[in-house]
Amino acid sequence: MAIVTRRLALFCAVLGVAAVTSAQTVDFAVSGNSTIRGWTCEVSGTAEVTAGGGAAAAGFSSGVQGVTLTVPGAEFTCPNEEMTEHLMEAMRPDEFGEITFQMDGYEVTSNGATATGALTILETTETVAVPMTLTESGTGAAIEGEVRLDMTDYGVEPPTVMLGMLRVRPQITIEFGGTVAP
Repeated sequence: MAIVTRRLALFCAVLGVAAVTSAQTVDFAVSGNSTIRGWTCEVSGTAEVTAGGGAAAAGFSSGVQGVTLTVPGAEFTCPNEEMTEHLMEAMRPDEFGEITFQMDGYEVTSNGATATGALTILETTETVAVPMTLTESGTGAAIEGEVRLDMTDYGVEPPTVMLGMLRVRPQITIEFGGTVAP
């Protein structure tokens, strides 16, 4: 079976076609602080996983060839409408509809993996390392992880309201979780 999978992956690579790819839902929570209080906004995105071509990890016995995460910018929800409006002003979803992460590679760790890849927010792309836990689940893996970012590195202007008395701090934490399968 492993030989057939490798041959299929090689055949698809020669033709420029992705090997076995599937898309699943991954939930994201973005949180940070302001001069007054902490906040968290949530959104669901999709993960497209292409099997094969890498080191084996929990739930991915033939490794992972590629991962693309896509988050629709206009679908964030915050605890109240005003916070959601401020987030939409900062993220400009009419101009930049999606946030994407394209994995370039990964290293297996004792409890999962660290994926490295290109994170694009607005019109800025930066390389990030994303540590995550992987727990075998059915035909794939339950994934959980978090990454800390400075939103200004991606051209996102932190919201300021009440004549500057409330300022959102630029440091954010992105937590994610879901079940993905090759």
